[in-house]
Amino acid sequence: MKKSIRLAHIRQLCCLGYAGPSMMPALLRAIREYIGADSAGFFWVDAKGEMTNLYAERLLEPGLMRLYFERHYDGAEHPFRQAFMQRASAEELVTSSSASPELLKTAYYNEILRHLDAHHVLYTVIRDQGHALGQLSLYRPKNAAAFSAGERAAVRDISHYVAHAVSRPQAEPKPNSQYVDSTDEGMVVVDSRGTIRQGAAASLNLLTMASRGRFSPANPSLAVGDVAPPLVMRQVERLQKVLTGESTDPPREQVDGVWGRFLVSAYALDASGEREASVESLVGIHVRRKEHLVVKLAEAMVSLDLPPQQQEVALLLAQGKSNQEISAALNVSSNTASYHVRQLFLRLDAHDRAEAVARILDRC
Repeated sequence: MKKSIRLAHIRQLCCLGYAGPSMMPALLRAIREYIGADSAGFFWVDAKGEMTNLYAERLLEPGLMRLYFERHYDGAEHPFRQAFMQRASAEELVTSSSASPELLKTAYYNEILRHLDAHHVLYTVIRDQGHALGQLSLYRPKNAAAFSAGERAAVRDISHYVAHAVSRPQAEPKPNSQYVDSTDEGMVVVDSRGTIRQGAAASLNLLTMASRGRFSPANPSLAVGDVAPPLVMRQVERLQKVLTGESTDPPREQVDGVWGRFLVSAYALDASGEREASVESLVGIHVRRKEHLVVKLAEAMVSLDLPPQQQEVALLLAQGKSNQEISAALNVSSNTASYHVRQLFLRLDAHDRAEAVARILDRC
């Protein structure tokens, strides 16, 4: 796929108007594919350089995340804030390096970086009007090539777009926002008292995103042994009422937060982990993250090779815009807007708006 198409996609994502955290999973995927990294991450900071939130495609499992915050965040070996503030104050905001023989011997590398398969790293401080907002990080394993000067330049060229996306203030979800399922889902097992008993790292991190909204030194990921958050306990209580014959709402809840929309559901489990309609001491908490329809649509269109104006029309259709509203948004006549809509339908072999959107999403 042409680099120019991937670059246009990154710019498009950054300008869709959604708050940074809800955009970050899709944006990191796009940047990783554009540069050719193995994984990517982003963390937000406050004015003092303290980490306030983070997202990574390869998040540390909860125990290691806590180890990082307890031992390495302000540790003597690799104090986080000091290293970040040095990068933030430097003239060159994009740096890259590979693990040196000395770094390979450190506890920081062996306890943290090794688990991220981060032998080669590229760090980009994201600034807006001179203020550091956070850091974009790209990683490659030992058997891959180090990041090149050309790749550093490519990241530098998109950094102001990333700043545009990240600097958007968090706001209430748009009233007409539509969502579709993402591939992010997981199951966490809790007991009737609300103690987390089981859960894969990805599932625990997903539940943290749904319930707390942030990862930081003060709020690391939920872990086995923790008390489940109120969001989970509400579903456990509803499930217990249902299983004892009381009348109540189903044990599921939709949550809109900084990371987007989540659906959290509770199910009774037997000893083998199967769903069962009887009172059990263990409860399965299923978590699914949903993405903005427009974000998913923008991602799908990368593989369609649509002309730029047809891409804009498709995104506006997904937002429920009429032909008249499309005309105003594109600054063209109503006849021209209608023509572009018809051309899009022909290109996709679709008969109406819903079918056009569905055909694009089928390409995901």
